[in-house]
Amino acid sequence: MFKNKKIILITAAAIIILGCFGVYLVATKKKAPEYVTAPVMRGKLVQSVEATGKVKSAERIQLNFKTSGRIAKIYVVAGDKVTSGQILAQLESQALSSKVTDARARLQQAQADYDKLLAGASDADVTVSQKSVDQKQSDLIAAENDLANLHVKRDTELNNLEDTAVATMNSEVLVAKTALNEIDNTLNDEDAGDTLSVKNLAVLNIAKDSRRVVGYTVDKTAVAVSQANISSDSADILQLLDQVKQMLDSVKSALTDTLNVLSATISSYQFSESALNTLKDNILSQQGAINTSQSNIQTAKANLTNKIASYQDQVNSAQDSVNKARTALQVAQAQLDLKKSPPRQFEIDAQEAQVRQAEAALNLALANLAEAIIRAPLAGTITKKNFEMGEQVSMSDAVLEMIGNVNLEIEVDIPESDVIKVKNDQAAEITLDAFPPEQKFIGQVFFIDPAETLVQDVVYYKVKVKLNDINNEVKPGMTANVTIFTAEKDGVLSIPFRAIKSRDGERYVEILINNQSQERTVGIGLRGDEGVEILSGLQEGEQVITFTKE
Repeated sequence: MFKNKKIILITAAAIIILGCFGVYLVATKKKAPEYVTAPVMRGKLVQSVEATGKVKSAERIQLNFKTSGRIAKIYVVAGDKVTSGQILAQLESQALSSKVTDARARLQQAQADYDKLLAGASDADVTVSQKSVDQKQSDLIAAENDLANLHVKRDTELNNLEDTAVATMNSEVLVAKTALNEIDNTLNDEDAGDTLSVKNLAVLNIAKDSRRVVGYTVDKTAVAVSQANISSDSADILQLLDQVKQMLDSVKSALTDTLNVLSATISSYQFSESALNTLKDNILSQQGAINTSQSNIQTAKANLTNKIASYQDQVNSAQDSVNKARTALQVAQAQLDLKKSPPRQFEIDAQEAQVRQAEAALNLALANLAEAIIRAPLAGTITKKNFEMGEQVSMSDAVLEMIGNVNLEIEVDIPESDVIKVKNDQAAEITLDAFPPEQKFIGQVFFIDPAETLVQDVVYYKVKVKLNDINNEVKPGMTANVTIFTAEKDGVLSIPFRAIKSRDGERYVEILINNQSQERTVGIGLRGDEGVEILSGLQEGEQVITFTKE
Protein backbone atom coordinates (compact mmCIF):
# COMPACT_ATOMS: atom_id res chain seq x y z
CA MET A 1 0.00 0.00 0.00
CA PHE A 2 2.85 2.34 0.83
CA LYS A 3 4.39 1.54 -2.50
CA ASN A 4 1.17 2.41 -4.38
CA LYS A 5 0.91 5.68 -2.51
CA LYS A 6 4.45 6.56 -3.48
CA ILE A 7 3.72 5.87 -7.16
CA ILE A 8 0.64 8.10 -6.99
CA LEU A 9 2.65 10.97 -5.49
CA ILE A 10 5.35 10.70 -8.14
CA THR A 11 2.74 10.65 -10.92
CA ALA A 12 1.00 13.72 -9.50
CA ALA A 13 4.28 15.61 -9.23
CA ALA A 14 5.11 14.77 -12.85
CA ILE A 15 1.71 16.01 -14.01
CA ILE A 16 2.17 19.26 -12.10
CA ILE A 17 5.64 19.82 -13.59
CA LEU A 18 4.39 19.10 -17.13
CA GLY A 19 1.47 21.44 -16.58
CA CYS A 20 3.71 24.25 -15.39
CA PHE A 21 6.02 23.73 -18.35
CA GLY A 22 3.06 23.91 -20.71
CA VAL A 23 1.86 27.12 -19.10
CA TYR A 24 5.39 28.52 -19.47
CA LEU A 25 5.49 27.66 -23.16
CA VAL A 26 2.12 29.27 -23.77
CA ALA A 27 3.11 32.37 -21.81
CA THR A 28 6.46 32.77 -23.54
CA LYS A 29 5.22 32.11 -27.07
CA LYS A 30 5.56 35.37 -28.92
CA LYS A 31 2.38 36.55 -30.54
CA ALA A 32 2.43 38.03 -33.99
CA PRO A 33 1.59 41.72 -33.95
CA GLU A 34 -1.98 42.71 -34.76
CA TYR A 35 -2.51 45.61 -37.13
CA VAL A 36 -5.35 48.06 -37.47
CA THR A 37 -5.42 49.36 -41.04
CA ALA A 38 -7.27 51.85 -43.15
CA PRO A 39 -7.51 51.96 -46.94
CA VAL A 40 -6.08 54.71 -49.11
CA MET A 41 -9.27 56.35 -50.37
CA ARG A 42 -10.00 58.76 -53.19
CA GLY A 43 -12.65 61.36 -52.62
CA LYS A 44 -13.45 64.78 -51.27
CA LEU A 45 -11.28 66.28 -48.53
CA VAL A 46 -12.53 69.24 -46.53
CA GLN A 47 -10.57 71.43 -44.14
CA SER A 48 -12.48 73.54 -41.64
CA VAL A 49 -12.05 75.58 -38.50
CA GLU A 50 -14.62 75.33 -35.71
CA ALA A 51 -15.41 77.91 -33.06
CA THR A 52 -18.21 79.00 -30.78
CA GLY A 53 -19.53 82.54 -30.42
CA LYS A 54 -22.55 84.71 -29.82
CA VAL A 55 -25.08 86.18 -32.23
CA LYS A 56 -24.74 89.96 -32.17
CA SER A 57 -26.60 92.86 -33.72
CA ALA A 58 -24.93 94.68 -36.59
CA GLU A 59 -22.83 97.55 -35.35
CA ARG A 60 -20.57 100.25 -36.68
CA ILE A 61 -17.56 98.70 -38.39
CA GLN A 62 -14.17 100.37 -38.29
CA LEU A 63 -12.04 99.67 -41.35
CA ASN A 64 -8.25 99.86 -41.23
CA PHE A 65 -5.26 98.64 -43.22
CA LYS A 66 -3.35 95.54 -42.08
CA THR A 67 -0.07 97.34 -42.62
CA SER A 68 1.22 100.87 -42.22
CA GLY A 69 1.95 103.27 -45.07
CA ARG A 70 0.88 106.32 -47.02
CA ILE A 71 -2.67 106.47 -48.41
CA ALA A 72 -2.62 106.46 -52.21
CA LYS A 73 -6.38 106.62 -52.84
CA ILE A 74 -9.69 106.69 -50.98
CA TYR A 75 -12.53 105.81 -53.32
CA VAL A 76 -15.55 106.63 -51.11
CA VAL A 77 -16.97 109.41 -48.93
CA ALA A 78 -19.44 109.40 -46.07
CA GLY A 79 -22.90 108.36 -47.24
CA ASP A 80 -21.77 106.15 -50.11
CA LYS A 81 -23.45 102.79 -50.49
CA VAL A 82 -20.91 99.96 -50.96
CA THR A 83 -21.11 96.30 -51.88
CA SER A 84 -19.30 93.38 -50.26
CA GLY A 85 -15.70 93.13 -51.51
CA GLN A 86 -15.65 96.60 -53.04
CA ILE A 87 -12.26 98.37 -52.82
CA LEU A 88 -12.61 101.39 -50.53
CA ALA A 89 -9.04 102.62 -50.01
CA GLN A 90 -5.49 101.75 -51.02
CA LEU A 91 -1.97 102.45 -49.74
CA GLU A 92 1.02 103.25 -51.93
CA SER A 93 2.14 99.73 -52.93
CA GLN A 94 4.61 99.90 -55.83
CA ALA A 95 7.13 97.72 -53.96
CA LEU A 96 4.47 95.17 -52.99
CA SER A 97 3.13 95.06 -56.55
CA SER A 98 6.65 94.53 -57.83
CA LYS A 99 7.08 91.58 -55.47
CA VAL A 100 3.81 90.11 -56.74
CA THR A 101 5.01 90.43 -60.33
CA ASP A 102 8.33 88.85 -59.47
CA ALA A 103 6.70 86.01 -57.52
CA ARG A 104 4.27 85.33 -60.38
CA ALA A 105 7.17 85.20 -62.86
CA ARG A 106 9.06 82.80 -60.61
CA LEU A 107 6.01 80.57 -60.39
CA GLN A 108 5.65 80.58 -64.18
CA GLN A 109 9.33 79.68 -64.52
CA ALA A 110 9.07 76.88 -61.95
CA GLN A 111 5.97 75.51 -63.68
CA ALA A 112 7.71 75.71 -67.06
CA ASP A 113 10.72 73.84 -65.66
CA TYR A 114 8.41 71.20 -64.24
CA ASP A 115 6.58 70.79 -67.56
CA LYS A 116 9.93 70.60 -69.36
CA LEU A 117 11.15 67.92 -66.95
CA LEU A 118 8.04 65.79 -67.51
CA ALA A 119 8.19 66.27 -71.28
CA GLY A 120 11.84 65.22 -71.41
CA ALA A 121 14.36 66.32 -74.00
CA SER A 122 13.03 67.33 -77.41
CA ASP A 123 13.89 65.43 -80.57
CA ALA A 124 16.04 68.39 -81.59
CA ASP A 125 18.00 68.23 -78.31
CA VAL A 126 18.52 64.48 -78.71
CA THR A 127 19.66 64.98 -82.31
CA VAL A 128 22.18 67.62 -81.28
CA SER A 129 23.51 65.38 -78.52
CA GLN A 130 23.70 62.44 -80.92
CA LYS A 131 25.71 64.53 -83.39
CA SER A 132 28.03 65.49 -80.56
CA VAL A 133 28.54 61.81 -79.72
CA ASP A 134 29.21 61.02 -83.40
CA GLN A 135 31.75 63.84 -83.61
CA LYS A 136 33.49 62.72 -80.41
CA GLN A 137 33.57 59.17 -81.78
CA SER A 138 35.22 60.44 -84.97
CA ASP A 139 37.70 62.44 -82.93
CA LEU A 140 38.61 59.34 -80.91
CA ILE A 141 39.09 57.23 -84.04
CA ALA A 142 41.28 59.94 -85.58
CA ALA A 143 43.37 60.21 -82.41
CA GLU A 144 43.77 56.42 -82.23
CA ASN A 145 44.77 56.32 -85.91
CA ASP A 146 47.33 59.07 -85.33
CA LEU A 147 48.77 57.08 -82.42
CA ALA A 148 48.88 53.87 -84.46
CA ASN A 149 50.55 55.64 -87.41
CA LEU A 150 53.06 57.22 -85.03
CA HIS A 151 53.93 53.78 -83.66
CA VAL A 152 54.53 52.49 -87.21
CA LYS A 153 56.63 55.50 -88.12
CA ARG A 154 58.59 55.23 -84.87
CA ASP A 155 59.25 51.52 -85.32
CA THR A 156 60.37 52.06 -88.92
CA GLU A 157 62.77 54.89 -88.11
CA LEU A 158 64.14 53.18 -85.01
CA ASN A 159 64.66 49.96 -86.96
CA ASN A 160 66.53 51.91 -89.64
CA LEU A 161 68.69 53.61 -87.00
CA GLU A 162 69.30 50.27 -85.29
CA ASP A 163 70.33 48.75 -88.62
CA THR A 164 72.63 51.72 -89.24
CA ALA A 165 74.10 51.36 -85.75
CA VAL A 166 74.72 47.63 -86.29
CA ALA A 167 76.38 48.33 -89.65
CA THR A 168 78.53 51.02 -88.01
CA MET A 169 79.56 48.63 -85.24
CA ASN A 170 80.45 45.92 -87.75
CA SER A 171 82.57 48.44 -89.64
CA GLU A 172 84.31 49.65 -86.50
CA VAL A 173 85.00 46.08 -85.38
CA LEU A 174 86.87 45.65 -88.67
CA VAL A 175 88.78 48.86 -87.94
CA ALA A 176 89.69 47.45 -84.51
CA LYS A 177 90.85 44.19 -86.06
CA THR A 178 92.95 46.13 -88.56
CA ALA A 179 94.53 48.01 -85.67
CA LEU A 180 95.29 44.72 -83.95
CA ASN A 181 96.92 43.42 -87.12
CA GLU A 182 99.07 46.54 -87.21
CA ILE A 183 100.04 46.00 -83.57
CA ASP A 184 100.95 42.38 -84.41
CA ASN A 185 103.00 43.49 -87.42
CA THR A 186 104.87 45.99 -85.26
CA LEU A 187 105.59 43.75 -82.30
CA ASN A 188 106.63 40.86 -84.58
CA ASP A 189 108.74 42.81 -87.08
CA GLU A 190 111.84 40.62 -87.80
CA ASP A 191 114.07 43.50 -88.84
CA ALA A 192 113.50 45.27 -85.52
CA GLY A 193 113.84 42.15 -83.46
CA ASP A 194 117.25 43.01 -81.95
CA THR A 195 116.53 46.65 -81.16
CA LEU A 196 112.75 46.55 -80.45
CA SER A 197 112.16 48.32 -77.13
CA VAL A 198 115.80 47.96 -76.34
CA LYS A 199 115.68 51.16 -74.32
CA ASN A 200 112.91 49.84 -72.03
CA LEU A 201 112.00 46.18 -72.23
CA ALA A 202 109.21 46.68 -69.66
CA VAL A 203 107.03 48.59 -72.12
CA LEU A 204 107.35 45.69 -74.58
CA ASN A 205 105.91 43.32 -72.00
CA ILE A 206 103.11 45.81 -71.28
CA ALA A 207 102.29 46.12 -74.97
CA LYS A 208 102.20 42.36 -75.44
CA ASP A 209 99.93 41.90 -72.42
CA SER A 210 97.69 44.73 -73.63
CA ARG A 211 97.55 43.12 -77.11
CA ARG A 212 96.54 39.79 -75.67
CA VAL A 213 93.76 41.25 -73.51
CA VAL A 214 92.36 43.56 -76.17
CA GLY A 215 92.38 40.74 -78.67
CA TYR A 216 90.00 38.81 -76.43
CA THR A 217 87.82 41.90 -76.04
CA VAL A 218 87.65 42.49 -79.80
CA ASP A 219 86.73 38.88 -80.50
CA LYS A 220 83.98 38.92 -77.82
CA THR A 221 82.59 42.21 -79.15
CA ALA A 222 82.69 40.93 -82.73
CA VAL A 223 80.56 37.94 -81.73
CA ALA A 224 78.04 40.17 -79.92
CA VAL A 225 77.81 42.51 -82.91
CA SER A 226 77.28 39.62 -85.30
CA GLN A 227 74.40 38.34 -83.13
CA ALA A 228 72.80 41.82 -83.15
CA ASN A 229 72.22 41.41 -86.85
CA ILE A 230 69.58 38.76 -86.06
CA SER A 231 67.18 40.51 -83.64
CA SER A 232 67.74 43.16 -81.01
CA ASP A 233 65.70 45.98 -79.52
CA SER A 234 66.84 49.54 -79.02
CA ALA A 235 68.01 48.96 -75.46
CA ASP A 236 70.21 46.06 -76.58
CA ILE A 237 71.63 48.12 -79.44
CA LEU A 238 72.47 51.01 -77.10
CA GLN A 239 74.15 48.62 -74.66
CA LEU A 240 76.12 47.06 -77.54
CA LEU A 241 77.21 50.51 -78.75
CA ASP A 242 78.63 51.17 -75.28
CA GLN A 243 80.42 47.81 -75.45
CA VAL A 244 81.93 48.65 -78.86
CA LYS A 245 83.01 52.06 -77.55
CA GLN A 246 84.75 50.43 -74.59
CA MET A 247 86.39 47.94 -76.95
CA LEU A 248 87.68 50.81 -79.11
CA ASP A 249 89.02 52.48 -75.98
CA SER A 250 90.93 49.30 -75.21
CA VAL A 251 92.30 49.09 -78.78
CA LYS A 252 93.34 52.73 -78.59
CA SER A 253 95.14 52.04 -75.31
CA ALA A 254 96.90 49.04 -76.89
CA LEU A 255 98.02 51.25 -79.80
CA THR A 256 99.42 53.72 -77.29
CA ASP A 257 101.34 50.90 -75.57
CA THR A 258 102.69 49.79 -78.94
CA LEU A 259 103.74 53.35 -79.75
CA ASN A 260 105.61 53.41 -76.42
CA VAL A 261 107.48 50.29 -77.58
CA LEU A 262 108.51 52.05 -80.79
CA SER A 263 109.64 55.05 -78.78
CA ALA A 264 111.99 52.73 -76.84
CA THR A 265 113.31 51.21 -80.09
CA ILE A 266 116.49 52.30 -81.89
CA SER A 267 117.56 51.84 -85.49
CA SER A 268 120.24 49.36 -86.54
CA TYR A 269 122.03 48.07 -89.57
CA GLN A 270 119.10 45.76 -90.30
CA PHE A 271 116.39 48.17 -89.04
CA SER A 272 116.73 51.64 -90.43
CA GLU A 273 115.45 54.85 -88.95
CA SER A 274 113.14 55.13 -91.91
CA ALA A 275 111.62 51.73 -91.20
CA LEU A 276 111.14 52.72 -87.55
CA ASN A 277 109.34 55.92 -88.56
CA THR A 278 107.13 53.95 -90.91
CA LEU A 279 106.02 51.68 -88.05
CA LYS A 280 105.30 54.74 -85.90
CA ASP A 281 103.28 56.36 -88.69
CA ASN A 282 101.28 53.16 -89.14
CA ILE A 283 100.41 53.05 -85.42
CA LEU A 284 99.49 56.75 -85.42
CA SER A 285 97.34 56.15 -88.48
CA GLN A 286 95.49 53.37 -86.66
CA GLN A 287 94.99 55.67 -83.67
CA GLY A 288 93.36 58.19 -86.00
CA ALA A 289 91.17 55.46 -87.44
CA ILE A 290 90.14 54.40 -83.92
CA ASN A 291 89.30 58.03 -83.06
CA THR A 292 87.08 58.19 -86.12
CA SER A 293 85.44 54.88 -85.14
CA GLN A 294 84.78 56.20 -81.64
CA SER A 295 83.16 59.31 -83.14
CA ASN A 296 81.05 57.16 -85.45
CA ILE A 297 79.89 54.98 -82.54
CA GLN A 298 79.06 58.08 -80.47
CA THR A 299 77.10 59.57 -83.40
CA ALA A 300 75.13 56.34 -83.91
CA LYS A 301 74.29 56.21 -80.21
CA ALA A 302 73.27 59.89 -80.10
CA ASN A 303 71.07 59.50 -83.21
CA LEU A 304 69.28 56.47 -81.75
CA THR A 305 68.96 57.96 -78.24
CA ASN A 306 67.63 61.29 -79.49
CA LYS A 307 65.14 59.63 -81.81
CA ILE A 308 63.89 57.35 -79.02
CA ALA A 309 63.35 60.37 -76.73
CA SER A 310 61.70 62.36 -79.51
CA TYR A 311 59.27 59.58 -80.36
CA GLN A 312 58.56 58.93 -76.68
CA ASP A 313 57.42 62.56 -76.32
CA GLN A 314 55.32 62.28 -79.48
CA VAL A 315 53.76 58.99 -78.36
CA ASN A 316 52.95 60.43 -74.92
CA SER A 317 51.31 63.44 -76.54
CA ALA A 318 49.34 61.25 -78.97
CA GLN A 319 48.27 58.93 -76.13
CA ASP A 320 47.13 61.98 -74.13
CA SER A 321 45.06 63.08 -77.14
CA VAL A 322 43.48 59.60 -77.29
CA ASN A 323 42.67 59.71 -73.56
CA LYS A 324 41.11 63.17 -73.86
CA ALA A 325 39.08 62.12 -76.91
CA ARG A 326 37.87 59.01 -75.07
CA THR A 327 36.85 61.09 -72.03
CA ALA A 328 35.04 63.61 -74.24
CA LEU A 329 33.16 60.74 -75.91
CA GLN A 330 32.15 59.30 -72.53
CA VAL A 331 30.85 62.71 -71.39
CA ALA A 332 28.91 63.22 -74.63
CA GLN A 333 27.44 59.71 -74.41
CA ALA A 334 26.43 60.29 -70.79
CA GLN A 335 24.70 63.54 -71.76
CA LEU A 336 22.88 61.76 -74.59
CA ASP A 337 21.79 58.93 -72.28
CA LEU A 338 20.58 61.49 -69.74
CA LYS A 339 18.46 63.27 -72.34
CA LYS A 340 16.99 59.99 -73.58
CA SER A 341 16.16 58.71 -70.08
CA PRO A 342 12.85 59.66 -68.40
CA PRO A 343 12.95 61.91 -65.33
CA ARG A 344 13.60 60.12 -62.05
CA GLN A 345 11.09 60.35 -59.25
CA PHE A 346 13.34 62.37 -56.95
CA GLU A 347 13.83 64.92 -59.77
CA ILE A 348 10.05 65.17 -60.23
CA ASP A 349 9.57 65.54 -56.46
CA ALA A 350 12.25 68.23 -56.30
CA GLN A 351 10.70 70.20 -59.15
CA GLU A 352 7.22 69.85 -57.66
CA ALA A 353 8.63 71.27 -54.45
CA GLN A 354 10.01 74.23 -56.44
CA VAL A 355 6.53 74.84 -57.88
CA ARG A 356 4.90 74.68 -54.45
CA GLN A 357 7.55 77.00 -53.04
CA ALA A 358 6.92 79.47 -55.85
CA GLU A 359 3.16 79.23 -55.27
CA ALA A 360 3.66 79.95 -51.58
CA ALA A 361 5.87 82.93 -52.39
CA LEU A 362 3.20 84.30 -54.76
CA ASN A 363 0.46 83.77 -52.19
CA LEU A 364 2.55 85.59 -49.60
CA ALA A 365 3.19 88.48 -51.99
CA LEU A 366 -0.52 88.68 -52.83
CA ALA A 367 -1.39 88.57 -49.14
CA ASN A 368 1.04 91.38 -48.41
CA LEU A 369 -0.44 93.40 -51.28
CA ALA A 370 -3.97 92.71 -50.02
CA GLU A 371 -2.99 94.15 -46.63
CA ALA A 372 -2.52 97.49 -48.39
CA ILE A 373 -6.14 97.49 -49.58
CA ILE A 374 -9.35 98.05 -47.62
CA ARG A 375 -12.34 96.15 -49.02
CA ALA A 376 -15.90 96.39 -47.81
CA PRO A 377 -16.45 93.32 -45.60
CA LEU A 378 -20.15 93.38 -46.46
CA ALA A 379 -22.73 95.56 -48.17
CA GLY A 380 -23.55 98.73 -46.27
CA THR A 381 -23.12 102.49 -45.96
CA ILE A 382 -19.95 104.53 -45.31
CA THR A 383 -20.55 106.66 -42.22
CA LYS A 384 -17.22 108.37 -41.72
CA LYS A 385 -13.90 109.01 -43.48
CA ASN A 386 -11.12 109.74 -40.95
CA PHE A 387 -8.11 110.28 -43.27
CA GLU A 388 -7.33 111.88 -46.61
CA MET A 389 -5.17 110.77 -49.50
CA GLY A 390 -1.41 111.25 -48.84
CA GLU A 391 -1.65 110.87 -45.07
CA GLN A 392 0.42 108.31 -43.18
CA VAL A 393 -1.55 105.67 -41.27
CA SER A 394 -0.74 102.71 -39.04
CA MET A 395 -2.51 99.38 -38.63
CA SER A 396 -4.43 100.64 -35.60
CA ASP A 397 -5.86 103.70 -37.41
CA ALA A 398 -9.50 103.41 -38.50
CA VAL A 399 -9.46 104.95 -41.98
CA LEU A 400 -13.20 104.47 -42.65
CA GLU A 401 -16.31 103.56 -40.67
CA MET A 402 -19.43 101.89 -42.05
CA ILE A 403 -22.67 100.21 -41.07
CA GLY A 404 -23.54 96.89 -42.69
CA ASN A 405 -26.87 96.05 -44.23
CA VAL A 406 -27.08 92.72 -42.45
CA ASN A 407 -28.97 92.65 -39.21
CA LEU A 408 -27.07 89.92 -37.39
CA GLU A 409 -23.51 88.67 -37.21
CA ILE A 410 -21.49 86.17 -35.17
CA GLU A 411 -18.18 86.98 -33.54
CA VAL A 412 -15.87 84.05 -32.72
CA ASP A 413 -12.35 83.76 -31.34
CA ILE A 414 -9.98 81.75 -33.60
CA PRO A 415 -6.67 80.47 -32.13
CA GLU A 416 -3.46 81.64 -33.80
CA SER A 417 -2.75 78.11 -35.09
CA ASP A 418 -5.92 78.25 -37.24
CA VAL A 419 -6.35 81.92 -38.11
CA ILE A 420 -3.92 81.74 -41.06
CA LYS A 421 -6.39 79.36 -42.75
CA VAL A 422 -9.28 81.81 -42.47
CA LYS A 423 -9.92 84.31 -45.29
CA ASN A 424 -12.64 86.81 -46.04
CA ASP A 425 -15.61 85.51 -48.06
CA GLN A 426 -15.09 81.91 -46.94
CA ALA A 427 -18.34 79.99 -46.44
CA ALA A 428 -19.45 78.99 -42.94
CA GLU A 429 -22.01 76.55 -41.59
CA ILE A 430 -23.77 77.60 -38.39
CA THR A 431 -25.89 75.79 -35.85
CA LEU A 432 -27.61 77.52 -32.95
CA ASP A 433 -28.17 75.89 -29.59
CA ALA A 434 -31.68 77.32 -29.59
CA PHE A 435 -32.58 75.40 -32.77
CA PRO A 436 -32.53 71.69 -33.57
CA PRO A 437 -29.04 70.37 -34.52
CA GLU A 438 -30.22 69.44 -38.01
CA GLN A 439 -31.25 73.03 -38.75
CA LYS A 440 -28.22 74.72 -40.27
CA PHE A 441 -27.65 78.30 -41.29
CA ILE A 442 -25.26 79.52 -43.97
CA GLY A 443 -22.87 82.38 -43.32
CA GLN A 444 -19.78 84.08 -44.71
CA VAL A 445 -16.59 85.46 -43.15
CA PHE A 446 -16.42 89.22 -43.59
CA PHE A 447 -13.95 90.48 -41.00
CA ILE A 448 -10.68 89.24 -39.46
CA ASP A 449 -9.23 91.38 -36.71
CA PRO A 450 -5.48 91.96 -37.35
CA ALA A 451 -4.88 92.58 -33.63
CA GLU A 452 -4.61 89.63 -31.25
CA THR A 453 -6.80 89.01 -28.22
CA LEU A 454 -5.40 87.29 -25.12
CA VAL A 455 -7.70 84.81 -23.40
CA GLN A 456 -6.03 83.21 -20.36
CA ASP A 457 -2.63 83.98 -21.90
CA VAL A 458 -3.58 82.25 -25.15
CA VAL A 459 -3.51 84.28 -28.38
CA TYR A 460 -6.79 84.45 -30.34
CA TYR A 461 -8.05 86.60 -33.21
CA LYS A 462 -11.62 87.84 -33.53
CA VAL A 463 -13.41 86.77 -36.72
CA LYS A 464 -16.87 87.96 -37.72
CA VAL A 465 -19.32 85.90 -39.77
CA LYS A 466 -22.47 87.31 -41.28
CA LEU A 467 -25.69 85.30 -41.60
CA ASN A 468 -26.71 85.13 -45.26
CA ASP A 469 -30.35 84.32 -44.55
CA ILE A 470 -32.46 86.59 -42.35
CA ASN A 471 -34.50 84.63 -39.84
CA ASN A 472 -36.60 86.59 -37.42
CA GLU A 473 -36.43 83.77 -34.88
CA VAL A 474 -32.67 84.22 -34.51
CA LYS A 475 -32.02 86.55 -31.59
CA PRO A 476 -28.90 88.38 -30.39
CA GLY A 477 -27.12 86.55 -27.58
CA MET A 478 -27.85 83.06 -28.90
CA THR A 479 -24.93 80.63 -28.78
CA ALA A 480 -23.70 79.81 -32.25
CA ASN A 481 -21.45 76.94 -33.35
CA VAL A 482 -19.56 78.03 -36.45
CA THR A 483 -17.71 75.80 -38.92
CA ILE A 484 -15.66 77.82 -41.43
CA PHE A 485 -14.71 75.87 -44.57
CA THR A 486 -11.13 76.95 -45.22
CA ALA A 487 -10.13 74.54 -48.01
CA GLU A 488 -11.59 71.78 -50.13
CA LYS A 489 -10.25 69.30 -52.69
CA ASP A 490 -12.17 66.70 -54.63
CA GLY A 491 -10.90 63.45 -56.10
CA VAL A 492 -7.74 63.29 -53.98
CA LEU A 493 -6.13 60.39 -52.15
CA SER A 494 -6.30 60.57 -48.36
CA ILE A 495 -5.50 58.54 -45.26
CA PRO A 496 -6.11 59.08 -41.51
CA PHE A 497 -3.80 61.45 -39.61
CA ARG A 498 -2.65 58.73 -37.23
CA ALA A 499 -1.07 56.76 -40.09
CA ILE A 500 1.48 59.52 -40.78
CA LYS A 501 4.86 59.21 -39.09
CA SER A 502 7.96 61.37 -39.26
CA ARG A 503 11.67 60.67 -39.03
CA ASP A 504 14.58 63.05 -39.77
CA GLY A 505 12.22 65.53 -41.38
CA GLU A 506 10.82 62.87 -43.76
CA ARG A 507 7.22 61.67 -43.58
CA TYR A 508 6.37 58.02 -44.08
CA VAL A 509 3.65 55.46 -43.46
CA GLU A 510 3.60 51.73 -42.84
CA ILE A 511 1.58 49.67 -45.30
CA LEU A 512 0.41 46.11 -44.85
CA ILE A 513 1.45 43.69 -47.61
CA ASN A 514 0.90 39.94 -47.11
CA ASN A 515 0.40 40.65 -43.38
CA GLN A 516 3.88 42.22 -43.26
CA SER A 517 4.62 45.85 -42.40
CA GLN A 518 6.60 47.88 -44.97
CA GLU A 519 7.64 51.54 -44.77
CA ARG A 520 6.77 53.91 -47.62
CA THR A 521 7.89 57.55 -47.93
CA VAL A 522 4.97 59.88 -48.79
CA GLY A 523 4.35 63.45 -49.79
CA ILE A 524 1.39 65.12 -48.11
CA GLY A 525 -0.79 68.04 -49.06
CA LEU A 526 -4.02 69.37 -47.57
CA ARG A 527 -4.69 68.47 -43.93
CA GLY A 528 -8.42 67.93 -43.88
CA ASP A 529 -10.85 67.26 -41.08
CA GLU A 530 -11.09 63.53 -41.81
CA GLY A 531 -7.58 62.86 -43.05
CA VAL A 532 -4.57 64.15 -44.91
CA GLU A 533 -4.04 64.40 -48.67
CA ILE A 534 -1.40 62.07 -50.17
CA LEU A 535 0.50 63.63 -53.06
CA SER A 536 2.94 60.79 -53.71
CA GLY A 537 4.02 57.39 -52.43
CA LEU A 538 0.65 55.57 -52.18
CA GLN A 539 -2.02 54.21 -54.48
CA GLU A 540 -5.74 53.94 -54.02
CA GLY A 541 -6.79 50.78 -52.18
CA GLU A 542 -3.51 50.15 -50.38
CA GLN A 543 -3.84 49.45 -46.65
CA VAL A 544 -1.98 51.77 -44.27
CA ILE A 545 -1.38 50.77 -40.66
CA THR A 546 -2.97 53.11 -38.14
CA PHE A 547 -2.26 51.08 -34.99
CA THR A 548 -0.04 48.11 -34.10
CA LYS A 549 -0.85 45.89 -31.14
CA GLU A 550 2.18 43.84 -30.10
